[in-house]
Amino acid sequence: MNRAKLRIRLSASGKMLLFLAIFLLFAAQNTGNNLLYLMSSCFFACLLWAGASSLRNLTGLKIELQFPEFCFAGQENTLRCRVEDLVGRSRFFLGFEDDFVSHLPASEMVMLKTSFSVPRRGQYLVKEFKLFSCYPVDLFLTSIETPVDALMVGPEPSKIIPETFARNVGGILQRQVSGKEGDYWMQKHYQEGDDASMINWGISAHSFYEWVLIKSVNYGANRKICFDFSGLEGEVFEDCLKVVAGLLVKLRKEGSDVLIWANASRRGYSWLSVNHDMPGIVRWLACLRSSDPQTLTETAVEPVMFSQLMGKGS
Repeated sequence: MNRAKLRIRLSASGKMLLFLAIFLLFAAQNTGNNLLYLMSSCFFACLLWAGASSLRNLTGLKIELQFPEFCFAGQENTLRCRVEDLVGRSRFFLGFEDDFVSHLPASEMVMLKTSFSVPRRGQYLVKEFKLFSCYPVDLFLTSIETPVDALMVGPEPSKIIPETFARNVGGILQRQVSGKEGDYWMQKHYQEGDDASMINWGISAHSFYEWVLIKSVNYGANRKICFDFSGLEGEVFEDCLKVVAGLLVKLRKEGSDVLIWANASRRGYSWLSVNHDMPGIVRWLACLRSSDPQTLTETAVEPVMFSQLMGKGS
């Protein structure tokens, strides 16, 4: 059971039945009525049978929490619980938070899920999630505590990118997305909310729809970005991280294969792809502090100085 803790306790119905069994036992002793002894014994036997059946229903299960590939603060994310029977026994009435399954066949698995959100970025301990069951007759509530694990949550993506930031950084990305000469590009129908500047009028003029460029690779453009947060502290630093997160979400949505100078593990800073290494970039943003050093080894790449950009924006 992945070292999970199995717990059992009486439900409201079970407590009532236990009280009746004890009451009948004392009544039988005071009156010497064999029928009351029999009824009390039946109640105790029912409780023992229900407790043993409830424990048996949850033993021999493999429980595994599956986190999203990456998640941001302020957004609703999905946490999945994979439950698998290992001993070839059918299970009944399994629940995980607000999800529920009435029957798990022998040697099968089921995926239960729940939604969660966190208010701020950082590293969180995922605990106190439980797989539970009231089988067989709702006299006992049996539960298994899922193993404690760590979850990295990135900053809440900003929906608005400051104008100065868009000019200094977005300009490079705009050329990268809108370039058409010698590029590989993909297109889709224009929908409300899309960037109108990305409409390919050359193709749209011969069609009944407006076509929007959603992906291109300009081999002549600089595809590497290094963010410099030096000189920033407190809420200003957090706001800059939100801007970066919003930009990364936009780049990933557009399919731009941009490289970010980030530290995703103990091996130090390296270039990480927005498309392929997004979990590592989010982990970096989740734990980044304003005092952390960011040494850029390549002289050809000029860091994006947030202290200057935000100063112009204010």
